[in-house]
Amino acid sequence: MSNNSAIFNVKRKESDWLTIQEAIHIANELTHKRITEGDIYRNALCGNIFLSIYFPSPVALRKISTANNKIKLKLVEDPPINRLCLLDSNCFLNETNLIVNTEGKYISPPHRIIDTPLLGHEYVAVQRLLAESLNIPLPVTGANDIIYGISVTVSGESFLLFEKVTWPERITQQIIQLPINAAQKFNRYISSLDMSEYNHKAYFPLYHLPQDACFVIRYTELEKLINIPVKNQDPPPSSPRISTPLSRLFWLACKHNEDICPLIRQPYKLLSIFEQWASAEGITDRLSGDTLKTALERGSPSSISAPN
Repeated sequence: MSNNSAIFNVKRKESDWLTIQEAIHIANELTHKRITEGDIYRNALCGNIFLSIYFPSPVALRKISTANNKIKLKLVEDPPINRLCLLDSNCFLNETNLIVNTEGKYISPPHRIIDTPLLGHEYVAVQRLLAESLNIPLPVTGANDIIYGISVTVSGESFLLFEKVTWPERITQQIIQLPINAAQKFNRYISSLDMSEYNHKAYFPLYHLPQDACFVIRYTELEKLINIPVKNQDPPPSSPRISTPLSRLFWLACKHNEDICPLIRQPYKLLSIFEQWASAEGITDRLSGDTLKTALERGSPSSISAPN
């Protein structure tokens, strides 16, 4: 078992998940890679790792209906108040009157940490986090055309996220998402309705993460991230072993060369001279100041009595 795995196993006894900032700190302590917040979001969006969502407050889930491994959609019909409360704002404005079909009971998840496949609006949320971490423009709409809603995975099955609120609460939440002109128009429509039949609570799909929810990462996924090879990364430079007799000869050659003798105790200044000589002879190997320093120190007469 590697040291990294041992550390992870110890930490798993305390908790099975980390915040994104905790994950960055631990990863950079355990490896020579410099993992950033953007690396985590980028790999999650590419499907190399999976993220989870921490829900401090209760949420409701309902199983997503499928047929032939495809997600089933359902048409949302009039009245307009139904469309406002069940559709996300873009679909409502564009009259794309489709929502994900769900089935079975609404359930409360037993755990606060729930995995997400990033198939719905949570994908857009991660796109925005990536853009913020890279200081690039935020996505205008994002790739939210896979699932209308926020999807999570429990025991290998896909569920949609819901909230249970009153109709007036939902109406207020949805109107806030509309442009001013559309909001004013719908408010006039609402004022003409008898709202007495809409005083009860109902389940509505969520299109934005709750304010107190956040993305986290499990230790198993962080291990995956650490073990992902970095493309086009040069391997770490090795430290060539130079024998003591060869070091002695190298020191003597430098000592008895009038051009470089004054710099024998400043090996890093010598490096540029050796690089010029190498270039003139067509040698393109990268020279190391550390190797030069080590060879001169080992070859110096003052190191003769020192143990090898």
